[in-house]
Amino acid sequence: MERDHFEKLLVVNLAVVDALTGKKARDPGFVYADILARKLFQHSLTAFALWTRHTKAAITDMGGEIEVLDWPSIQVLARACVETYLTFHYLYIDPKSQDEFEFRYCAWMLAGFTRRESFPTITERGLQQIARDRVANEKYRRRIRKTAHFQRLKSRTQERVLAGHDWHPGNTMSSMAARVFGPQWGQALYGWMCSYAHSDALAAVQMKQCRSPEEAERFADGAVSLIAPTLARMTSDYAGKFVKARKVLAKHPYREFNKAYAALSQALHELIVERRRILQDQVGDIPVTQ
Repeated sequence: MERDHFEKLLVVNLAVVDALTGKKARDPGFVYADILARKLFQHSLTAFALWTRHTKAAITDMGGEIEVLDWPSIQVLARACVETYLTFHYLYIDPKSQDEFEFRYCAWMLAGFTRRESFPTITERGLQQIARDRVANEKYRRRIRKTAHFQRLKSRTQERVLAGHDWHPGNTMSSMAARVFGPQWGQALYGWMCSYAHSDALAAVQMKQCRSPEEAERFADGAVSLIAPTLARMTSDYAGKFVKARKVLAKHPYREFNKAYAALSQALHELIVERRRILQDQVGDIPVTQ
């Protein structure tokens, strides 16, 4: 991954997202399209900073400054970037009707606020916030019940949605990654990114294997290379959704550059599938994901 490439992706993304700054959303729910886009930008910018400037801290008791290339944290940020984009796509790009958007948006909001509603608090301010959340949650539940999409769900699934336990029924982040980026993302790359957030054995083993600055750079490059097409996809989808953002991207000098990176995830999937087919022909017994 070339550093100037990532810089260009950051520049065009911010220009496109900033196109709507100060504009009133036609639907209050669309405010969070902007928030999710900015969340992804900030995760990406932090990953870039960790990658290029490293993590430095001056700790008196240790006799000076410590500097590390914190590539495991870049891996965690890569997962956050992918999940932020998948949420944006699920809420604002994928719905086929206003009814489906209404269901998904309200279920998403309900799931977030029921989590805070159950949070233990001992302050008066906290209790007041919980009381407000309960009122808001009931409004979201009423809106959800009115949607045709909700009414078609099985009763058990309806219960989970209304309890705030499932805002994407019938979907997992892994299945959404597979559908949006290609099956290899859902079955391999997304799971690999999750291993660092979950601290499973693979993450620990890879940290043990990383014994030199060159190996740390290689691991960091791999994580940033997963963020880059995700950031580019957000830029393209955001521009496709909003007219003012579309006009900014159409005139931006990095538009074709962004387009090329946005297509990388599908190209990567096709490359992996083809390579596995070749290996299967040579040695056999290798499952191939279509």
